[in-house]
Amino acid sequence: MTLPRTDTGYSPLAGQTKLDDIVAPAWVLAMADGRRVAPVWRNELGGITYRFGDGDSFLKVQRPCPDWDVAAELPRLAWIVDFVPAPRILDSGERDGAHWLLTSGIAGRSAVDEACRVRPELTVPALGRGLRRFHDEVPAASCPFIWSVADRVTRFGLDPAFLDAVPPLDLVVCHGDACNPNFLIGADGEVSGYVDLGQLGVADRWADLAPALLSLGWNYGPDWEPAFLDAYGIADNPNKRAFYTDLWNGVGDTLDRARYYVDR
Repeated sequence: MTLPRTDTGYSPLAGQTKLDDIVAPAWVLAMADGRRVAPVWRNELGGITYRFGDGDSFLKVQRPCPDWDVAAELPRLAWIVDFVPAPRILDSGERDGAHWLLTSGIAGRSAVDEACRVRPELTVPALGRGLRRFHDEVPAASCPFIWSVADRVTRFGLDPAFLDAVPPLDLVVCHGDACNPNFLIGADGEVSGYVDLGQLGVADRWADLAPALLSLGWNYGPDWEPAFLDAYGIADNPNKRAFYTDLWNGVGDTLDRARYYVDR
């Protein structure tokens, strides 16, 4: 059986955080209603997130794509806010061929802001504790959403061999995109909130742990995985880690992330 490749990832930060080329459309400025508008993030598929004012609200704008379905994120956000800090929905819609989602702000800064990236010895353990808190506090028994291997294979047209190789399951509610930028760090140095929850659902905890570990190298440099796992409170599981990394990269290959990523 051959599964998709495992590599170190596709995502340095330059094209995602160097945003001088972005000009907010007139309708985005109008939605801000006089508040300052600043682009703060460009994702791998070209979606832009804008901050309004001092961060009281955020607007995500993206053309339709398999990796972000606003209709899937809306019910997940509405459900998750009862358990962990997450954005509250303010409004959503479509404009000029793009979907948009307006949410409330959460206190804290992105875990990949410069102030966090220059202190990986503090940020990385905080991320491990933050993901563990998410897995512990969000109740899998009552979660109405799933993020199974079978669903991912079907949705993205992946190699069916994944279905024959699924390791024994340790089910939790997974974030669904547990890469570092989707965690906020508060003034106390701990995770203060979770964003980009459109894939949230019940799955094996390593479905989150694998991309979380993979993204450490993109954002903080090599060899931080042990610190993350120690803070999370789990021993490495090479078999599960390899399986869910392959699955993550297989989805990424299907979406052709590199085609959208521009190193500016």
